[in-house]
Amino acid sequence: MTTSARSWLSRPEVLERLGVKPQTLYAYVSRGRIAARPDPDDPRRSLYAAEDIHRLLDRTAQSARRTARDLEPAAARGEAVVESALTSFADGKLWFRGKDAAALAEASTLEQAARWLWDGEEDPFADMKPRVDVVFPGGPRGRAFAALARRADEDAPCAGRSTRSLRREA
Repeated sequence: MTTSARSWLSRPEVLERLGVKPQTLYAYVSRGRIAARPDPDDPRRSLYAAEDIHRLLDRTAQSARRTARDLEPAAARGEAVVESALTSFADGKLWFRGKDAAALAEASTLEQAARWLWDGEEDPFADMKPRVDVVFPGGPRGRAFAALARRADEDAPCAGRSTRSLRREA
């Protein structure tokens, strides 16, 4: 469709129809979701493609209907629904990969909990030993940055390496 055949809307019209802030409109334009052109009457202002605005409104309405339909049973019970492959909330408890998070925290070491969260088949920390050969001066922040700098210098690049080997070094 040519520029002249399109219907164009002013900034105030678009902001009102979409119910967004100017920053959001700018983001839509910069990401190519809404076409814009200079206003022929005032080149300091922009006009926005009405068809793009209608498309966004349709998608938003469809998404809202789908979300409301999907969440209706849980919402009727007064429960929050958060989709995640790692965590879930059920029966008033937080669960990590099917384990009660509070029970996991009470009965597991940090390493065991990390392994459970990573869904590792073996203990990636089994043969790890603390590095005590260097003492970094300064406060905790300085020591953390020094340790990270040392790891960046000494460790192998991560590109092309398996998840298993990266977990072992984490």
